[in-house]
Amino acid sequence: MSEPAPPSPPPGLSTEDARAALRRGIATAVIGLVALALAVAVLAQSPIGADAVADLVARSSLPHLAAAWAIMSSAFVFMAFRWRVLMPAGHRPPIPGLTAILSAGLLLNYAVPGPVGELGAAWFAHRRYGVPLPGALASGVTARALGLATSAVMAALIWVGFDLPVPPGYESIVGVAAAVIGSAGLALGAVAARPKFWQRLVERVLGRLSGPSRLGRLAERLTHGVGALTLSFADVIHRGGWAWLKATAWAAAGHTAVIGSILIAVEGLGADASMAGMAFTYATTTAGAVALFALPGSQLGWDALFVALLVGTTGLPLGDAVAIAALVRAQQLSMMGLGGVAVAWLVPGALRGPSTA
Repeated sequence: MSEPAPPSPPPGLSTEDARAALRRGIATAVIGLVALALAVAVLAQSPIGADAVADLVARSSLPHLAAAWAIMSSAFVFMAFRWRVLMPAGHRPPIPGLTAILSAGLLLNYAVPGPVGELGAAWFAHRRYGVPLPGALASGVTARALGLATSAVMAALIWVGFDLPVPPGYESIVGVAAAVIGSAGLALGAVAARPKFWQRLVERVLGRLSGPSRLGRLAERLTHGVGALTLSFADVIHRGGWAWLKATAWAAAGHTAVIGSILIAVEGLGADASMAGMAFTYATTTAGAVALFALPGSQLGWDALFVALLVGTTGLPLGDAVAIAALVRAQQLSMMGLGGVAVAWLVPGALRGPSTA
Protein backbone atom coordinates (compact mmCIF):
# COMPACT_ATOMS: atom_id res chain seq x y z
CA MET A 1 0.00 0.00 0.00
CA SER A 2 1.35 3.40 -0.93
CA GLU A 3 2.10 5.84 1.86
CA PRO A 4 1.12 9.49 1.37
CA ALA A 5 3.94 11.60 0.08
CA PRO A 6 5.24 14.41 2.26
CA PRO A 7 3.68 17.80 1.53
CA SER A 8 5.25 19.49 -1.47
CA PRO A 9 7.69 22.27 -0.64
CA PRO A 10 6.74 25.84 -1.50
CA PRO A 11 7.39 27.19 -5.00
CA GLY A 12 11.10 27.56 -5.68
CA LEU A 13 12.12 24.73 -3.33
CA SER A 14 11.46 21.25 -4.70
CA THR A 15 12.03 18.17 -2.58
CA GLU A 16 15.21 17.34 -4.49
CA ASP A 17 16.39 20.94 -4.20
CA ALA A 18 15.76 20.91 -0.45
CA ARG A 19 17.62 17.63 0.03
CA ALA A 20 20.56 18.86 -2.04
CA ALA A 21 20.58 22.25 -0.29
CA LEU A 22 20.67 20.66 3.15
CA ARG A 23 23.56 18.43 2.12
CA ARG A 24 25.44 21.42 0.70
CA GLY A 25 24.70 23.38 3.85
CA ILE A 26 26.01 20.66 6.13
CA ALA A 27 29.09 20.31 3.94
CA THR A 28 29.55 24.10 4.06
CA ALA A 29 29.36 24.06 7.86
CA VAL A 30 31.90 21.25 8.19
CA ILE A 31 34.26 22.73 5.59
CA GLY A 32 33.94 26.17 7.15
CA LEU A 33 34.82 24.94 10.64
CA VAL A 34 37.74 22.91 9.29
CA ALA A 35 38.93 25.91 7.24
CA LEU A 36 38.85 28.14 10.33
CA ALA A 37 40.86 25.61 12.31
CA LEU A 38 43.39 25.20 9.48
CA ALA A 39 43.70 28.97 9.04
CA VAL A 40 44.51 29.39 12.72
CA ALA A 41 47.00 26.50 12.58
CA VAL A 42 48.75 27.91 9.51
CA LEU A 43 48.83 31.40 11.00
CA ALA A 44 50.29 30.03 14.23
CA GLN A 45 53.13 28.44 12.26
CA SER A 46 53.96 31.52 10.19
CA PRO A 47 56.67 33.95 11.31
CA ILE A 48 54.28 36.88 11.20
CA GLY A 49 51.27 35.27 12.84
CA ALA A 50 52.86 33.05 15.46
CA ASP A 51 53.33 35.84 17.98
CA ALA A 52 49.84 37.23 17.36
CA VAL A 53 48.17 33.84 17.82
CA ALA A 54 50.26 33.11 20.92
CA ASP A 55 49.28 36.48 22.35
CA LEU A 56 45.57 35.84 21.68
CA VAL A 57 45.73 32.39 23.25
CA ALA A 58 47.52 33.77 26.31
CA ARG A 59 44.91 36.49 26.74
CA SER A 60 41.86 34.33 26.05
CA SER A 61 39.46 33.22 28.75
CA LEU A 62 37.66 30.02 27.73
CA PRO A 63 34.76 30.57 30.19
CA HIS A 64 34.14 33.99 28.66
CA LEU A 65 34.27 32.64 25.10
CA ALA A 66 31.98 29.73 25.99
CA ALA A 67 29.50 32.13 27.57
CA ALA A 68 29.67 34.34 24.48
CA TRP A 69 28.89 31.36 22.23
CA ALA A 70 25.92 30.32 24.40
CA ILE A 71 24.43 33.81 24.59
CA MET A 72 24.96 34.35 20.86
CA SER A 73 23.14 31.07 20.17
CA SER A 74 20.21 32.22 22.33
CA ALA A 75 19.42 34.77 19.62
CA PHE A 76 17.80 31.93 17.67
CA VAL A 77 15.40 31.43 20.58
CA PHE A 78 14.38 35.09 20.41
CA MET A 79 13.96 34.72 16.64
CA ALA A 80 11.62 31.78 17.27
CA PHE A 81 9.47 33.88 19.63
CA ARG A 82 9.48 36.68 17.05
CA TRP A 83 8.25 34.29 14.35
CA ARG A 84 5.61 32.58 16.49
CA VAL A 85 3.94 35.78 17.62
CA LEU A 86 3.18 36.62 13.97
CA MET A 87 1.90 33.17 13.00
CA PRO A 88 -1.79 32.57 12.17
CA ALA A 89 -4.11 32.52 15.16
CA GLY A 90 -4.40 29.15 16.85
CA HIS A 91 -0.90 28.02 15.91
CA ARG A 92 1.72 28.14 18.66
CA PRO A 93 4.46 25.61 17.87
CA PRO A 94 6.97 24.90 20.65
CA ILE A 95 9.89 27.29 20.78
CA PRO A 96 12.62 24.58 20.80
CA GLY A 97 11.22 23.13 17.58
CA LEU A 98 10.99 26.53 15.89
CA THR A 99 14.53 27.33 17.04
CA ALA A 100 15.79 24.13 15.40
CA ILE A 101 13.87 24.94 12.22
CA LEU A 102 15.39 28.43 12.08
CA SER A 103 18.83 26.85 12.38
CA ALA A 104 17.95 24.70 9.39
CA GLY A 105 16.84 27.82 7.55
CA LEU A 106 20.28 29.32 8.17
CA LEU A 107 21.73 26.15 6.69
CA LEU A 108 19.65 26.57 3.54
CA ASN A 109 20.57 30.24 3.19
CA TYR A 110 24.25 29.33 3.24
CA ALA A 111 23.77 26.57 0.67
CA VAL A 112 21.68 28.46 -1.89
CA PRO A 113 21.77 32.23 -2.62
CA GLY A 114 18.47 34.02 -2.06
CA PRO A 115 15.63 33.70 0.48
CA VAL A 116 15.60 29.89 0.45
CA GLY A 117 15.91 29.75 4.23
CA GLU A 118 12.50 31.39 4.73
CA LEU A 119 10.91 29.03 2.20
CA GLY A 120 12.44 25.98 3.85
CA ALA A 121 11.62 27.08 7.40
CA ALA A 122 7.98 27.67 6.44
CA TRP A 123 7.79 24.23 4.86
CA PHE A 124 9.30 22.54 7.91
CA ALA A 125 6.88 24.39 10.25
CA HIS A 126 3.99 23.28 8.04
CA ARG A 127 5.23 19.70 7.86
CA ARG A 128 5.97 19.31 11.57
CA TYR A 129 3.40 21.52 13.30
CA GLY A 130 0.60 21.91 10.79
CA VAL A 131 0.99 25.66 10.37
CA PRO A 132 -0.68 26.65 7.08
CA LEU A 133 2.11 27.03 4.55
CA PRO A 134 1.13 30.54 3.31
CA GLY A 135 0.80 31.78 6.89
CA ALA A 136 4.10 30.23 7.96
CA LEU A 137 5.89 31.82 5.02
CA ALA A 138 4.26 35.25 5.42
CA SER A 139 4.98 35.38 9.16
CA GLY A 140 8.57 34.21 8.61
CA VAL A 141 9.27 36.82 5.93
CA THR A 142 7.65 39.53 8.04
CA ALA A 143 9.60 38.51 11.13
CA ARG A 144 12.86 38.69 9.17
CA ALA A 145 11.95 42.10 7.77
CA LEU A 146 11.18 43.38 11.28
CA GLY A 147 14.55 42.12 12.46
CA LEU A 148 16.33 43.94 9.64
CA ALA A 149 14.34 47.13 10.22
CA THR A 150 15.05 47.04 13.97
CA SER A 151 18.79 46.62 13.45
CA ALA A 152 18.85 49.40 10.84
CA VAL A 153 17.12 51.87 13.16
CA MET A 154 19.42 50.82 16.02
CA ALA A 155 22.48 51.58 13.86
CA ALA A 156 21.21 55.05 12.98
CA LEU A 157 20.29 55.90 16.59
CA ILE A 158 23.69 54.77 17.88
CA TRP A 159 25.46 56.87 15.25
CA VAL A 160 23.45 59.95 16.19
CA GLY A 161 23.50 59.44 19.96
CA PHE A 162 27.06 58.27 20.67
CA ASP A 163 30.56 59.44 19.93
CA LEU A 164 32.26 56.55 18.16
CA PRO A 165 36.07 56.31 17.86
CA VAL A 166 36.05 56.57 14.06
CA PRO A 167 39.47 57.39 12.57
CA PRO A 168 39.81 60.91 11.13
CA GLY A 169 38.70 61.11 7.52
CA TYR A 170 36.23 58.24 7.78
CA GLU A 171 33.45 59.99 9.70
CA SER A 172 31.60 61.03 6.55
CA ILE A 173 31.80 57.55 4.99
CA VAL A 174 30.50 55.78 8.09
CA GLY A 175 27.91 58.53 8.63
CA VAL A 176 26.52 58.14 5.12
CA ALA A 177 26.33 54.37 5.62
CA ALA A 178 24.45 54.87 8.89
CA ALA A 179 22.05 57.33 7.26
CA VAL A 180 21.34 55.01 4.33
CA ILE A 181 20.81 51.95 6.52
CA GLY A 182 18.67 53.86 9.03
CA SER A 183 16.51 55.29 6.24
CA ALA A 184 16.09 51.82 4.78
CA GLY A 185 14.92 50.58 8.17
CA LEU A 186 12.36 53.37 8.49
CA ALA A 187 11.19 52.71 4.92
CA LEU A 188 10.74 49.03 5.70
CA GLY A 189 8.69 49.96 8.75
CA ALA A 190 6.54 52.29 6.65
CA VAL A 191 5.91 49.52 4.12
CA ALA A 192 4.93 47.15 6.93
CA ALA A 193 2.44 49.69 8.29
CA ARG A 194 0.66 50.29 4.95
CA PRO A 195 1.66 47.47 2.60
CA LYS A 196 -1.10 47.83 0.01
CA PHE A 197 -0.46 51.57 -0.44
CA TRP A 198 3.25 51.05 -1.10
CA GLN A 199 2.60 48.12 -3.39
CA ARG A 200 0.32 50.22 -5.58
CA LEU A 201 2.80 53.11 -5.55
CA VAL A 202 5.74 50.92 -6.56
CA GLU A 203 3.73 49.23 -9.30
CA ARG A 204 2.63 52.62 -10.66
CA VAL A 205 6.12 54.14 -10.63
CA LEU A 206 8.23 51.16 -11.68
CA GLY A 207 5.59 49.84 -14.06
CA ARG A 208 6.40 52.72 -16.40
CA LEU A 209 10.02 51.58 -16.56
CA SER A 210 9.32 47.92 -17.36
CA GLY A 211 10.64 46.69 -20.68
CA PRO A 212 13.32 44.65 -22.42
CA SER A 213 16.15 46.97 -21.39
CA ARG A 214 18.41 46.29 -18.41
CA LEU A 215 16.68 49.05 -16.46
CA GLY A 216 13.30 47.61 -17.40
CA ARG A 217 14.23 44.13 -16.19
CA LEU A 218 15.57 45.59 -12.95
CA ALA A 219 12.30 47.50 -12.46
CA GLU A 220 10.34 44.29 -12.99
CA ARG A 221 12.43 42.41 -10.42
CA LEU A 222 12.03 45.22 -7.91
CA THR A 223 8.28 45.31 -8.50
CA HIS A 224 8.06 41.56 -8.01
CA GLY A 225 10.17 41.69 -4.84
CA VAL A 226 8.20 44.53 -3.29
CA GLY A 227 4.97 42.78 -4.27
CA ALA A 228 6.00 39.56 -2.55
CA LEU A 229 7.07 41.46 0.58
CA THR A 230 3.89 43.52 0.80
CA LEU A 231 1.76 40.41 0.32
CA SER A 232 3.48 38.90 3.35
CA PHE A 233 2.94 42.09 5.36
CA ALA A 234 -0.71 42.27 4.32
CA ASP A 235 -1.26 38.64 5.32
CA VAL A 236 0.18 39.27 8.79
CA ILE A 237 -1.08 42.80 9.47
CA HIS A 238 -4.44 41.57 10.75
CA ARG A 239 -2.61 40.05 13.74
CA GLY A 240 -2.86 43.51 15.26
CA GLY A 241 -0.52 46.16 16.58
CA TRP A 242 0.17 44.30 19.82
CA ALA A 243 1.56 41.28 17.96
CA TRP A 244 3.76 43.54 15.82
CA LEU A 245 5.00 45.35 18.92
CA LYS A 246 5.87 42.06 20.63
CA ALA A 247 7.63 40.82 17.50
CA THR A 248 9.68 44.03 17.37
CA ALA A 249 10.55 43.63 21.06
CA TRP A 250 11.71 40.05 20.45
CA ALA A 251 13.81 41.29 17.54
CA ALA A 252 15.44 43.93 19.74
CA ALA A 253 16.05 41.33 22.46
CA GLY A 254 17.77 39.04 19.97
CA HIS A 255 20.01 41.85 18.72
CA THR A 256 20.84 42.81 22.31
CA ALA A 257 21.81 39.21 23.11
CA VAL A 258 24.23 39.06 20.19
CA ILE A 259 25.75 42.46 21.03
CA GLY A 260 26.17 41.36 24.66
CA SER A 261 27.81 38.11 23.58
CA ILE A 262 30.30 39.96 21.37
CA LEU A 263 31.19 42.27 24.25
CA ILE A 264 31.76 39.24 26.48
CA ALA A 265 33.97 37.74 23.77
CA VAL A 266 35.99 40.95 23.59
CA GLU A 267 36.46 40.84 27.34
CA GLY A 268 37.39 37.17 27.04
CA LEU A 269 40.20 38.16 24.68
CA GLY A 270 41.46 40.68 27.19
CA ALA A 271 40.74 43.51 24.76
CA ASP A 272 39.08 46.86 25.22
CA ALA A 273 36.49 48.21 22.79
CA SER A 274 33.82 50.87 22.57
CA MET A 275 30.47 49.36 23.57
CA ALA A 276 28.61 51.79 21.32
CA GLY A 277 30.94 51.00 18.43
CA MET A 278 30.38 47.28 18.93
CA ALA A 279 26.61 47.73 18.89
CA PHE A 280 26.85 49.96 15.81
CA THR A 281 29.03 47.42 13.98
CA TYR A 282 26.66 44.54 14.67
CA ALA A 283 23.51 46.51 13.84
CA THR A 284 24.99 47.89 10.61
CA THR A 285 26.31 44.58 9.32
CA THR A 286 23.05 42.82 10.23
CA ALA A 287 20.97 45.38 8.39
CA GLY A 288 23.41 45.44 5.47
CA ALA A 289 23.26 41.66 5.13
CA VAL A 290 20.07 42.01 3.08
CA ALA A 291 22.22 43.43 0.27
CA LEU A 292 24.70 40.55 0.51
CA PHE A 293 22.77 37.35 1.19
CA ALA A 294 21.46 37.01 -2.36
CA LEU A 295 24.99 36.79 -3.74
CA PRO A 296 27.22 33.70 -3.83
CA GLY A 297 30.07 33.99 -1.33
CA SER A 298 28.16 36.66 0.60
CA GLN A 299 29.55 35.31 3.88
CA LEU A 300 33.02 36.58 2.95
CA GLY A 301 31.60 40.02 2.18
CA TRP A 302 29.85 40.08 5.55
CA ASP A 303 33.02 39.04 7.37
CA ALA A 304 35.05 41.73 5.62
CA LEU A 305 32.48 44.43 6.45
CA PHE A 306 32.26 43.24 10.05
CA VAL A 307 36.03 43.32 10.56
CA ALA A 308 36.38 46.73 8.87
CA LEU A 309 33.69 48.30 11.07
CA LEU A 310 35.08 46.68 14.21
CA VAL A 311 38.44 48.29 13.54
CA GLY A 312 36.91 51.59 12.45
CA THR A 313 34.29 52.13 15.16
CA THR A 314 35.43 50.26 18.29
CA GLY A 315 39.16 50.89 18.56
CA LEU A 316 39.98 47.16 18.37
CA PRO A 317 43.29 46.19 16.72
CA LEU A 318 42.99 44.21 13.51
CA GLY A 319 44.05 40.89 15.04
CA ASP A 320 41.39 41.07 17.75
CA ALA A 321 38.75 42.12 15.23
CA VAL A 322 39.56 39.12 13.03
CA ALA A 323 39.38 36.84 16.09
CA ILE A 324 35.93 38.19 17.01
CA ALA A 325 34.70 37.76 13.43
CA ALA A 326 36.01 34.18 13.42
CA LEU A 327 34.17 33.46 16.67
CA VAL A 328 30.91 34.82 15.24
CA ARG A 329 31.37 32.78 12.06
CA ALA A 330 32.19 29.62 14.04
CA GLN A 331 29.03 30.05 16.09
CA GLN A 332 26.91 30.36 12.95
CA LEU A 333 28.56 27.32 11.38
CA SER A 334 27.94 25.26 14.52
CA MET A 335 24.27 26.29 14.54
CA MET A 336 24.04 25.22 10.90
CA GLY A 337 25.27 21.75 11.83
CA LEU A 338 22.72 21.56 14.64
CA GLY A 339 20.06 22.68 12.19
CA GLY A 340 20.80 19.79 9.85
CA VAL A 341 20.57 17.28 12.69
CA ALA A 342 17.42 18.93 14.04
CA VAL A 343 15.56 18.72 10.73
CA ALA A 344 16.33 15.03 10.40
CA TRP A 345 14.76 14.56 13.84
CA LEU A 346 11.91 17.06 13.65
CA VAL A 347 10.71 16.25 10.14
CA PRO A 348 11.39 12.56 9.55
CA GLY A 349 10.89 11.65 5.91
CA ALA A 350 10.21 15.22 4.83
CA LEU A 351 13.17 15.18 2.46
CA ARG A 352 12.48 11.71 1.07
CA GLY A 353 10.31 11.01 -1.88
CA PRO A 354 7.15 8.90 -1.60
CA SER A 355 7.80 5.31 -0.74
CA THR A 356 5.79 2.13 -1.12
CA ALA A 357 5.23 -0.67 1.35
